[in-house]
Amino acid sequence: MKQVISKGAITLVFALNLYVFASAALAGPNAKHGAPIDIRQTVLPSALHDLRSGGVVIAGRTAAADGAKVLIRVTTSAGESITTQTASDGGMFRCVYPRDFEKAPPLSPCCLFIDATNDSKFDTARPGHFQAECVVIVYDGSGGIIPEMPSAFTNDLLDAKGRTDGDSSEWAVIRPLANLYMRSQAARTIGVGKPDFDLAVAEDMLKFRDDFALYDFSNRDRDWSIPLGRRPARTFWQAVWTNWFNPTNNHPQDGDPKNNAHSNFVPYAFANDFADILITYLMRMDAPGALDDNLKTMCAEGLENLMAMQHREDSNFAKKDAKGREHVYTRGAFRYGLFENGEFLTEGTGWFYNPEHSDYAHGGVLNGRAVWAIGEGLKRFPEGKLSEQLKETMALGVKFCLVDAQKHGYAHRTKNGHAMWYDPGEQGYLLLGMIAACKVAPELPICELDGRVRTLRDFCADGLDALVDEAKSHGQWMTYADKDSMTIAAMADGVRVLSDHPNAAKWREVVVRAADGWIAAKCDPESYPAPLVHIPERPRPEKVTFKWGERNMIFFYKSGHWIHALAKMYDLTGDERYRRRAEAITAYMCGANPWRARMLNELGGIYNWVTDTDGDGIEDELKQDMYPESTTFCHIGVIHLMRAICRANSGGGQK
Repeated sequence: MKQVISKGAITLVFALNLYVFASAALAGPNAKHGAPIDIRQTVLPSALHDLRSGGVVIAGRTAAADGAKVLIRVTTSAGESITTQTASDGGMFRCVYPRDFEKAPPLSPCCLFIDATNDSKFDTARPGHFQAECVVIVYDGSGGIIPEMPSAFTNDLLDAKGRTDGDSSEWAVIRPLANLYMRSQAARTIGVGKPDFDLAVAEDMLKFRDDFALYDFSNRDRDWSIPLGRRPARTFWQAVWTNWFNPTNNHPQDGDPKNNAHSNFVPYAFANDFADILITYLMRMDAPGALDDNLKTMCAEGLENLMAMQHREDSNFAKKDAKGREHVYTRGAFRYGLFENGEFLTEGTGWFYNPEHSDYAHGGVLNGRAVWAIGEGLKRFPEGKLSEQLKETMALGVKFCLVDAQKHGYAHRTKNGHAMWYDPGEQGYLLLGMIAACKVAPELPICELDGRVRTLRDFCADGLDALVDEAKSHGQWMTYADKDSMTIAAMADGVRVLSDHPNAAKWREVVVRAADGWIAAKCDPESYPAPLVHIPERPRPEKVTFKWGERNMIFFYKSGHWIHALAKMYDLTGDERYRRRAEAITAYMCGANPWRARMLNELGGIYNWVTDTDGDGIEDELKQDMYPESTTFCHIGVIHLMRAICRANSGGGQK
């Protein structure tokens, strides 16, 4: 298929190529390698590849002499790896996958992890070795088939027959991808690489579980006919990797703060981060041939554990915190989280053992994202016992956030009397779940108000009207990029799902103005000299900034949010500007960045943030801090982007 690129797209690609190939963006402590080879051109202008356009062109530049061999390896997300050689010509090289790779399997929807080096082999243990890395995501635009994203970071290594680890059906995929990451240039750059790593070796498996994986392996193999305290089911993801839990961020399980044994600190999940991971697994249910053959069970168990975090009594579950405050969280509110042993996360325990940590305060940041996952769950389990439980959970959550919380000041009425939960960004999370549920249960009764039973659809419309009320005239709600992106995503969803509502045209007008305002805002080149790809904070209507404290920082969970929001806007309007910006952010995550590395890596994990350490404005420090928020929001965004592109190609987008 011939691809038509607009003048605007050409301008953006030209700017990005200038950045990639001509800027001095590699300065810094772990971004400066001399970098004799570069394949970032492979993922520009897009890291997303439609099967209908033929093979994947792998292109780059090299410092090697003309005729010198360039070694190129492609590993599929199914764990298959194949290598070829091409030659340098005028400082450039090019080949096509699978055509130029002997015995390569036919191209199909998948992720292709691509490595290139001037050396005779891929050996990150060798001093001076460098390999450039990227990932191309292949989808089928004709059938709308979206590939499953890599999942070693969150995988349970348990199949439907009860087989675990090396005996599980997932092993043939998870092992080679985990090995590939641990032997990668990126892992070497951030100091966690192990060139001979093999997940099949007991020592390496333990390292993977303790220092990378989020899944709760310590309780996977117990007898799950008996619940674990408040935790009713097996599937459980921790807030971070096991070795992160220690005296500074946890509460000793034996009550003795002097007992600093690592085993004395029980891992836990935050309700919101757990919900985020659960959403990605629910989205996997839409992909044909998903890796986890027990995926439906995992999703059902995850939903059971999330629902167990919702308070079902009229009493207040909050406790006085270290500052003497006692908040009010009653029926329908979600607990802050859950320890893996089934105890609730409360004030004074876990993350909140530190009195300066108060994410739960004034309504907290937990309920909106929890309701989002519940809505996504109801959309995929619309019938049966689990559906009824999800409907009850949804109704209680909406009632708490938009009705009961008003008397405590956590929610408020807008100038036109519409209910707003916490702030527009948190309202966005909440509405994403409500609107997802509204697709299958629009008439779900929430509560009686003013003598009339109000349904989920009523509350969705009222919530969208509240966002209209609080939108600024120039197209913005808040300074924070993560907040407004979720508001935009929710409003775009609302316009489509409630398209027959009398106020749909107004919602559309407001969300288009907001999206346009954000993508039009500029960054001072003195502060950030590279082309603007990511969307950071917006302190003034016309200006954005990466400055966070004394440094420029890029937070990848915000990047994921914006891929999601822009995908929804492209789906809603068909405006190519939204697609181009979303694809530019995705390209960065897939390898078009200063490190020539995969931010979206073979494990499926994504780093939390990157920083500028030398003061030149360009990010240069990458470290091992793969995190649930960055990982899940980028996965969610990229999947929505591919779906939007497929719908547009088939004429299914709303113009």
